[in-house]
Amino acid sequence: MTTKELILQELEQMPEATLKAVLDFLRSLKRGHKESSAESPFAQFAGILSDEEAEGIQAMEA
Repeated sequence: MTTKELILQELEQMPEATLKAVLDFLRSLKRGHKESSAESPFAQFAGILSDEEAEGIQAMEA
């Protein structure tokens, strides 16, 4: 059985209220996937500091 088939099988057994929560979760995953693309501002800055630089900044904030 494929993953999709297993998910559909599980969905068939869930009450409507739970299905609404699942739908909301799936939509949030979809939005998160779009936002995590290489064009996002966060992705542009991710990984630009070395560990030492990050520790230095943390030390200055303390």
